[in-house]
Amino acid sequence: NINIEALAQMAVLPKIQETMEFILALKNATLEDPVARMSDEALERLRNPPQVTLEINNPGIRHSISTYLALEHASQDAYNRMRRSTMRNFAGAAAVDDVQSFYNVEKLISTYTGVESIEHDMCSKSCLAFTGPYSNLDHCPMCDTSRWNEARLQASNGRTRVAAQKFVTIPLGPQLQALYRHPDSARDMRYLHERTQQIIAQMRATQTIPVIDDIAMGRDYLGAVLNGDIKENDIVLMVSLDGAQLYESKQSDCWMYIWIILNLSPDKRYRKIHVRPGGFIPGPNKPKNLDSFLFVGMHHLAAIQNEGLTIWDASCDATFISNLHLLFTTADGPGLVYWDGMVGHSGKNGCRMYCGVLGRRKTRGTRYYPALLKPLDRCVVGSDHASIDVTQIPLGGSDDYADNLKHLVTSPNQRQWEIRKTETGLTKPPLILGLSP
Repeated sequence: NINIEALAQMAVLPKIQETMEFILALKNATLEDPVARMSDEALERLRNPPQVTLEINNPGIRHSISTYLALEHASQDAYNRMRRSTMRNFAGAAAVDDVQSFYNVEKLISTYTGVESIEHDMCSKSCLAFTGPYSNLDHCPMCDTSRWNEARLQASNGRTRVAAQKFVTIPLGPQLQALYRHPDSARDMRYLHERTQQIIAQMRATQTIPVIDDIAMGRDYLGAVLNGDIKENDIVLMVSLDGAQLYESKQSDCWMYIWIILNLSPDKRYRKIHVRPGGFIPGPNKPKNLDSFLFVGMHHLAAIQNEGLTIWDASCDATFISNLHLLFTTADGPGLVYWDGMVGHSGKNGCRMYCGVLGRRKTRGTRYYPALLKPLDRCVVGSDHASIDVTQIPLGGSDDYADNLKHLVTSPNQRQWEIRKTETGLTKPPLILGLSP
């Protein structure tokens, strides 16, 4: 275990101090914190979810929602054209006047499901989000760009402050509650518990698991279940982060993260209909401080972990408190460094499993490679360790992680931070350190 408060007190460099502020805010997160920004109605619904199966009897509203979903890849204008066509060609039909505008149908869906988006200010050049230690700043500390729309600010003599750019987060809690409001999807959420019980019974009977084909067979997961940390009604999650190039002809980096619900069976959990959106970070550039963007969604998760998520299960008409467990943080190779705070695959101590096997670099090179064999002709200092038998690679572990993290955090200056980064394979404390295990 890592004492986060003590670690924060040891931080010397401003960047490390700011990271520790984010982590401490996660550890002490509540749903009332300003960063949460949930409406009073949404917060009340989160704590006291509706206990009836959702039914929509109005054909005009049903048509609006089905059209909205059918046109998921079309524009807002396409929806409104369909609406006008429906109202013109079926004038006088029952409930035709209840066919909703695009704006209203989105509001209705949010009302029915309890799912709503929240917005926070960000640097217009994508450097960072004005959250955590940056929440009260008027200018980006990285590029000095104003947080505000300068035209609006000047036109109002400084009275009207409108953010120049915003990013969107979709809180996870209401999305999970919505899954339980229909008997079929509520039953689907029982897969992981039922499969786990089958595996445990099989292990006790035969001492083996003949086929490993799902996370339910994982040693760490099974250990958490057997220790009583993960219980029958708990929800197990995976989060995935990636960037996307939106336009072929111009530079525009958009980053997004999604939630995978591991309680669902493998043939369901990765389908688009079951993947839950987490947040969207617009371009035009790659974020320089991704923690400040991820903080909002992680704060919501941390607050629910601290409080528990109230669930009404339509399949059995029962209410219970579910604890949320983040099992995996995933991304491509370069993207993993944003989750784990490590140097990445090109670092000297670059194993993502933290196994301790050191890489080697070329003469006058700065990039390290996971070469197990010691070169015969020349070796630079620091890469001249003995060859490693591929069958004797140590297992990854966290035995030295806490000490190494403390060593990095206490770096007295930038030069020492660079040296210790190379030694330890760590660049910063990871944001997820503030979450419950």
